[in-house]
Amino acid sequence: MRLTVLDDHLGRNIQVGRERYRIYLNDVEVKHVFIADDIDGEVIAAVTDSNGCMIAENGEVKRQTLRGKVRIVPL
Repeated sequence: MRLTVLDDHLGRNIQVGRERYRIYLNDVEVKHVFIADDIDGEVIAAVTDSNGCMIAENGEVKRQTLRGKVRIVPL
């Protein structure tokens, strides 16, 4: 399954505020996730600073692509 909060990406677009999921990569929870794909083993998440705050670059949230075993848990 591929979940996304971005309007212009493939996958099932979730409704923020109505649907909630926890995303795990290699059994470690990932915060600030934009896209999670448990079939391809890919997570696209915000880059954060040492305080856990998202980092902006050129007026947009900086993103990182992480790969591994992805688990999507509905809450």
